[in-house]
Amino acid sequence: MSVLVFIKDLLLATLGQMASLLAGLFIFGLLIQFISQLTFRSMERAFGHGVYLLAWLGTPIHELGHAFFCIIFGHRIAEISLFRPDPVTGTLGYVYHKWNPRNPWHVLGNFFIGVGPMVLGSAVLFALFYFLVPGSSTVWDALSASAGAVSRDSLIAGYFTVFRDSSLAIIRIIFTPANLSFWQFWLFLYLSVCVASNIRLSWADFKGSLRGLGCIVLVFILLNLVLLLIGSSSDEFYGSAAASLGVLYSVLILALVMAFIGFVLVYLLAVAWYWLRYRLVLNPFSLLK
Repeated sequence: MSVLVFIKDLLLATLGQMASLLAGLFIFGLLIQFISQLTFRSMERAFGHGVYLLAWLGTPIHELGHAFFCIIFGHRIAEISLFRPDPVTGTLGYVYHKWNPRNPWHVLGNFFIGVGPMVLGSAVLFALFYFLVPGSSTVWDALSASAGAVSRDSLIAGYFTVFRDSSLAIIRIIFTPANLSFWQFWLFLYLSVCVASNIRLSWADFKGSLRGLGCIVLVFILLNLVLLLIGSSSDEFYGSAAASLGVLYSVLILALVMAFIGFVLVYLLAVAWYWLRYRLVLNPFSLLK
């Protein structure tokens, strides 16, 4: 095997694994961010501070997700506010942390700190789902199967296909006539929309996570380098990593569905109120300007 062919195989293996394992995190985070912006801006335009009805729970969980990984990776938390709305900047909460750019552990931590709200938010959403939705085990099996398809597909188009098919399946399974008769289901609907709307990647979170992504890529390059040199395959390790992330993807599929449902419900209320008050149609996409 020539050196160029070896390098090509090494880079292709690493890039394929990175895309397949981690692309979904950014896709989910950015999609939920987009939907959440539509939701919050619709509430702001129609009801003013009514946005706090969704932010009071999701924002502290979001910020705690950052703070948790700050502690794990040794970043010093300079200042934290779990819920302090600022009407001028639109900020609902924040975590300011300091780290040493020459410390590899600190640099790696930036990735996990950036996606921390998705991890903690997913755990809280799963707990709500498990304890409040009747027949949650049936839905979880469907979610796990969907996540397995996500983790095996490295193409972006494949991700969107799985998201679409899984979302439709989840809606059909969760929103049954039987479930609609339980008060626990309606409590789950409200609380899950609050949490899911904040399982997102803001632009600051996205940029922060990219600071640590290089460390993860380096680990995979070194692993693939060793395996190629000894003539072995990374399929076993890759399969284990994909299975572990599949659990997170399972809940993120649910989070995406609940965030979208939250937007639809909020927008229907907002557009009706806005029409009654101003005799104007509330265009949700104009709110992003």
